[in-house]
Amino acid sequence: MLIRSLCDYYDIQSARGEAASDIMSEQPVHWMVMLTPDGRVADIIDKRIEESVPQKNGKVKIVKKPIVVPLPKRTQKTGIDANIIEHRPLYIFGLNYDAKIGLTPDDKTGKARKSHEAFVKKNLEFFDGIDSEIARAYVNFIKNWVPENETENEQLKKLGKEYQGSYYIFALDGSPECKLHKDKAVLAKYEEIMAKAAAETAESDDGIMMCPIEGERLRAARIHDKIKGIKGGNSVGAVLVNFNSSAFESYGKSQSMNSGISEKAMKKYTSSLNKLLADPMHHIYSDDMTVVFFAMKHDDKAECDLFSDYLNSSNGVTEDSTKADVKAVSENIYYKGQTGNAQALDKDVDNGVDFFVAGFTPNSSRICQKFMVRNKFGKIIDNVKQHQQDMAICGSNGEIPLWRINNELVSPKASARKKKDNDESGAAKGSDLPISPTLQSDMFQAILNGTNYPYTLLETVVRRVCTDSDTDSNNKIKINEVRAGLIKAFINRKARINGDKEEITVALNPENKNPAYLCGRLFAVLEKIQLEAADVKLNRTIKDAYFSSASSRPALIFPRLIDLSKFHLSKLSEGRAIYFSKLIDEIMDNIEDNLPANLSLIDKGNFQVGYFHQNSYFFTKKDKNEEPETVNE
Repeated sequence: MLIRSLCDYYDIQSARGEAASDIMSEQPVHWMVMLTPDGRVADIIDKRIEESVPQKNGKVKIVKKPIVVPLPKRTQKTGIDANIIEHRPLYIFGLNYDAKIGLTPDDKTGKARKSHEAFVKKNLEFFDGIDSEIARAYVNFIKNWVPENETENEQLKKLGKEYQGSYYIFALDGSPECKLHKDKAVLAKYEEIMAKAAAETAESDDGIMMCPIEGERLRAARIHDKIKGIKGGNSVGAVLVNFNSSAFESYGKSQSMNSGISEKAMKKYTSSLNKLLADPMHHIYSDDMTVVFFAMKHDDKAECDLFSDYLNSSNGVTEDSTKADVKAVSENIYYKGQTGNAQALDKDVDNGVDFFVAGFTPNSSRICQKFMVRNKFGKIIDNVKQHQQDMAICGSNGEIPLWRINNELVSPKASARKKKDNDESGAAKGSDLPISPTLQSDMFQAILNGTNYPYTLLETVVRRVCTDSDTDSNNKIKINEVRAGLIKAFINRKARINGDKEEITVALNPENKNPAYLCGRLFAVLEKIQLEAADVKLNRTIKDAYFSSASSRPALIFPRLIDLSKFHLSKLSEGRAIYFSKLIDEIMDNIEDNLPANLSLIDKGNFQVGYFHQNSYFFTKKDKNEEPETVNE
């Protein structure tokens, strides 16, 4: 479904001339080399644009991101293979960068020399006979550039370590609008060569098949073009469809001919996906997953902007600002009708258009599609709104963005290891993945489809609450509004879908008779008594010692905690002691049977929310007649 949808999207964009050409490829570019007419490098101009990227700690980081330009189709072959209008520094300049010695043409395998020679040969052959000002300057550059003589080139040296990992385009010095990749004479010759090659291929009947996407007899794609822009993936790109072993081949078909996808369809879907990944408006990153989205219409900017805002992918700078941004979208962009159907205030938003969301993770040589959701745009937004309503809990002060959810599902210790061991691309290594890709994809599908959250979500949250401590780094605490909100959302949504009554309210509910919920409340009361009775700040409370075991085996743990509380009560003022004693009796009376011997996973969730509700209640301003003032002994 994904490939067909991408092909349909290509056709829609192609009708307006906005689709990527099947003989061109979108390429990120960092620098523009300014050439004099005689081929000298006059300057190298930074073409990157600054972008604010929110960090998990709530701060914002300014990064420089490359621009995207269409270049003649890039090579898909391994090994040394030059392109027309080369963009890679090793090919263009024939120089490596070493932090100790700087620029050098030397390496163990002679790759720099071989790459530059391939570049010179291919481009001199292609540019032979092309008569334009920028083409002549480019040819002069190729003929005159000798890598061994350019190790002290001032323009390259000023780039420093950024030289090696950057990509380049060419323009005429003094006339920056005169760019090599946009030169009419260059493009005309390139299109002529590609048309001739396509005609020669079409004459052969080899590989002709019925394409299920195009509905025509077309030539099958033997090798699929690479996809670039997947977070943590190979910098040169990776394929979405690939048969890299004979064990996966059948019916005598080799490589990707087994997929049944035609060359025409392959060019369409790879061009569309690469274009979406090159456009910040059409994708977000959720930890190590890249999420791509688009609406099946000519101009889908309004839908994509709104969807991105609702998920709070990139607009927030701090925790407070992200909450405000999402809330503003919710209140100002959509009416909140009783029907639950989103009504667009923005006339450009089409609630009835088909909207697609797909998640991808990298592999060694391939891209893994983790999920795909297709629905009407208005329905998807309604489901996202329902998710925020399910997450609402006391202390949240607004909608909870995805980055905060992701941040709360990983151990602070694992998060610290990830920060230390991440590679330059930001991809996590080994077991330090913040969330498993499976859990992430299941969460996305639950949010976008309005279905049950995965059990692994509840398991993860409950485990984090039981094992993390209040003293851990990264601003983590055992149970906060995000973790409590996730538990509430899981339990209530499950009940609602099953046709049962939702049990957990936003704030403390004295009418909730769930034994596990009451046990959580009781634990919060006993902890509060201990804290008020202490003359000094305690290094270790009953929460540190007994929280996990109490949430698993209440009947075993609570009797000793209640006995301990009698000692703590004796140290309080008479008014406070009476208040807490009555509260304990009230909670115990509501537990119809004896304390539960064991709690299931869902019961543990109820316990933790009950604790959070009661604890939040203690720190909420209340009527003085309802609870006596705390007395400092």
